Amino acid sequence: MPVETLLISGPPGGGKSALARLIAGQVLDRPVHYLRTRRSADGYTNTIVPAEPGDDGCGAIWASAFMIGYTAERVFETLPDGLREVRKIDRYGFAIIEADGDPPLRHAYPYDYRVFVMPPPADVHQVFRDTHEATHALQQVMQDTASFASEIFGLFNSACFDDGVGVSHHEPVWTGPAQTAVERLEIAESQIRGFLNSPLGVEIASRIQLQPDYHALVESDVVVVNTGVGKGGEVMKECVKRIEKLLARVRHDARRSSILYWGNFLDTNDSTQKRLLKRLRCLFAMQS
Repeated sequence: MPVETLLISGPPGGGKSALARLIAGQVLDRPVHYLRTRRSADGYTNTIVPAEPGDDGCGAIWASAFMIGYTAERVFETLPDGLREVRKIDRYGFAIIEADGDPPLRHAYPYDYRVFVMPPPADVHQVFRDTHEATHALQQVMQDTASFASEIFGLFNSACFDDGVGVSHHEPVWTGPAQTAVERLEIAESQIRGFLNSPLGVEIASRIQLQPDYHALVESDVVVVNTGVGKGGEVMKECVKRIEKLLARVRHDARRSSILYWGNFLDTNDSTQKRLLKRLRCLFAMQS
């Protein structure tokens, strides 16, 4: 039986370590192991190092603690190796993995649970792309996914995927000694509408609104906006509204309902803490 895993991710300074300790101390009634992950500074070293109590916030609350340095190319090996170290200590253990929103790490392991923690944003566009950025990103995604969408949904004419009709060549955005023209598929407006109305299109169009550091938000079982590390206000209220709308559009599993919380989860006088802890207990009980 593999170690049970919880990934806590989000941008720096959001309170991920604090939430990990809260979960270990007040939600789980079993020993909890802690893995802190960081991209390798030199770009090639992968390490799994036992952490001493007090190192980087690793206190006595943990049954064991490891610092994992990884590279994007080998994180799919390194992280499971770290979990195997936990399994040597506790065959039926529970591991909390703390991470920033690095895409390779988000997809490096089939985590049992995911929690996303973020500080209150200073600006809406810290979380969401503006219209120009979102449109440009969607155009790029449409080019990359047109072939796949054709195979799955029959939305595009695959006969055009060559140097014939429907394909145009554009100069690269910047020039250099090895630059060549860029090949792009010409996609009709009706095809775009059809694609965006498909399940895949809805998913992509929703996710594309988010800045890269916040992509993990839509994959998470619980999303927390931690006002304990920053002030709330009109910007936060606007972000919460947009996040709620986004999650409602892309999440249809009843198990994932009521997943967004905002407040100071370390303040016992804040009603957020009680509701969040109750939600987390229910989440872990569902799959145990």
